[in-house]
Amino acid sequence: MTTSEVDKKQPNIIPQLDGLRAFAALLVVGSHTGQIGLPLIFPSLTGGFGVLLFFMLSGFLMGYLYLHKPLDAPSVAHYVAARVARIAPIYLLAVTLAYIASALLGPQFVYYINGRDFLRLLAFSGSSHIFWSIPPEVQFYVAFAAFWYAVRRGYAGLAVPAVILLAGVTMLFRPIFPGISLPSHFHIFFLGVTLAVMVRSGVTAIISAKIAAFIQAVSIIALLMASLRIWPNKEFIESIGWDDNAVVYGNIGLVICFGAFLLASTVRNRFGSAIFANKPMRRIGGYSFSLYLLHEPILAGTGYLTSGLLPGSIVIAIGILLSLVVAAISFHWFERPVQDALRAPIAKLVYAIIVRVKLALGWAQPAPAHLVEPAVKVVSTP
Repeated sequence: MTTSEVDKKQPNIIPQLDGLRAFAALLVVGSHTGQIGLPLIFPSLTGGFGVLLFFMLSGFLMGYLYLHKPLDAPSVAHYVAARVARIAPIYLLAVTLAYIASALLGPQFVYYINGRDFLRLLAFSGSSHIFWSIPPEVQFYVAFAAFWYAVRRGYAGLAVPAVILLAGVTMLFRPIFPGISLPSHFHIFFLGVTLAVMVRSGVTAIISAKIAAFIQAVSIIALLMASLRIWPNKEFIESIGWDDNAVVYGNIGLVICFGAFLLASTVRNRFGSAIFANKPMRRIGGYSFSLYLLHEPILAGTGYLTSGLLPGSIVIAIGILLSLVVAAISFHWFERPVQDALRAPIAKLVYAIIVRVKLALGWAQPAPAHLVEPAVKVVSTP
């Protein structure tokens, strides 16, 4: 069986990964309760585990959804439209609301940003609060497009070693790169891409469902034990970043373990399906971006309004529930409608720009009308 035949047999949606996004988001939410005066669920650095998983999932999904596709104007237009419509609207809305609330509430607001912070965040170059993780994500989308181009144009023999070398170099010199830059997290994103190539090539067919379930179960237990500080070896806890958030992202062993967890989650098995592919987790996975961006002010507001009135555990439960409700409202009433509205016009615009540039440079003739349709087709993307 050829690689292209294997590609056709691979589903575009892997249900467990929806739940894995929910898991990552809930790790981040749980890690922030202690920062806003509520009882601690997880130490704050557990949120680093969630963000690491988000980054790796992004790399995996881009590689899985696009790397096997031909690189032409419709495909590129779809890629750009899907990424812009997915990230920009809800991110810019959250940043704008944070700036307005900062002006009204002052420095005590949990997402407080000043005018300079606001402008930097609008330019996807800010490092304030939870928003710091969006710039490296956007930078990765650009880098992935270049890698996609190299692979589909027959330069895989050059591109793959170059990416491996770049991952090694950025790891060696990671301390000099800002946390909002792609080089600081390059190895995480492109390990995700590598795993996607493996899955597309059919490697999951040789992985036993029992082995996959075992890896998932051990990973979850180990992560929860580390997060709850009940791991028996204190030195090991510190070595994976308990006192230094940078070590969470820079520890190659930890990154590889998360890679094994992600790869196991692409193999259909009863345990993984029960934990990650159930309807509630998949739905929370759909809400995960809004949940990630909006949960801290909601938790802080819940804590402030119920201060001294209810036990801390009840306050946390209410805060998380309200965060989920707001994320669901955001997804159904803003995220998805805006994505659906923006994808087609953005795809048309990008397609037109590509065609005009190619014509101006003498690289191509106008494409037949039937080739334009894939560029403007509205499809569901992660």
